[in-house]
Amino acid sequence: MNTKKWLITFTTVFVVTMSLFALVNYIVDPFSIFQSHFFKRSGQINERYVKIEFLEKHHNEFNAYMFGSSRIGVVKPEVIEQYVPNSKFYNFTLSSGNLHDYMVHLKYFLKRHYEIKTLYMQIDIDDMNYYGQDESDYLCKLHPYVTGESLLAGQMKYLFGFFPLNVRKKISVNFKKASPKKFDISTGIWSLEDNERELKENPQKYVANEASFHFKNRRVLRYIREKEAMEALKTIVDLCHKNSIKLYVFTSAHNQNKMDTYVLEDYHKYLRDISEITSFYDFSGYNSVTMNNANYYEMSHYRPRVGVLMAARIFHDNTIPVPKDFGKFIEKGTLGGH
Repeated sequence: MNTKKWLITFTTVFVVTMSLFALVNYIVDPFSIFQSHFFKRSGQINERYVKIEFLEKHHNEFNAYMFGSSRIGVVKPEVIEQYVPNSKFYNFTLSSGNLHDYMVHLKYFLKRHYEIKTLYMQIDIDDMNYYGQDESDYLCKLHPYVTGESLLAGQMKYLFGFFPLNVRKKISVNFKKASPKKFDISTGIWSLEDNERELKENPQKYVANEASFHFKNRRVLRYIREKEAMEALKTIVDLCHKNSIKLYVFTSAHNQNKMDTYVLEDYHKYLRDISEITSFYDFSGYNSVTMNNANYYEMSHYRPRVGVLMAARIFHDNTIPVPKDFGKFIEKGTLGGH
């Protein structure tokens, strides 16, 4: 085969292959970027992308935001709205969200002149180990509007990328009879209706059958992103002060099994560092809520009722019985013997 024929063959194969990638990625839409809706059930979505698309059209409907990882995603906005007069919250929960996400999105919201009167922000203890996202993680890529990248260039990455596992997962979810995680873009929340029903019907059976509650965990997660995490938190606090945003900061109520993965000395230092920057409510650690596995879907995500208890503590709602050992207010610079 001469050079000309080889080039023609190579070019043809390349074009056909890339066209096939584009066709599959558009139709299956594994991250819900193109909203093709050929497959009705999402299974997983790039919340950083989809929620920015939604808010660009609807941000005038909100004046307050909930920031946090997927753990805060089960908390309905009305749970917080009842405590903040004239508020309309959007739950900007992000899969694997961390302080970098909250900082860059707050900057973006302010740049775009989103109205923000209140920010309700949950910090995971995991954040002492994670900051930002891997460039290869397309489920967690920032929207081009946020990064300043061309929208077309950003979309092309999803159109021509190679995502066999994500494509397979999206197709699999749509052929299963069981209902997967459900997303409500209008409020930002997600839900696991089947899991919630099972927990209400027989919590003992659910806990016994959930494998993550029975792992023998090791304390391996260390505080390695100190500089980046604390700089991001300080930036968030300063931006809120500068823009007259009421900021509520609190730590996630991690399940006891999740707590067992943290190196305790590093965990304590992380809390101390947070307290040097801002006051916050601490729901982490071992207490009557976090040590009850029936309050969780698995070792990583708490149920909606835990979010209700956290809000009741933060806003001093005495009509809701909150366990005395759940949630302690840490005034800035006074962590002391907590």
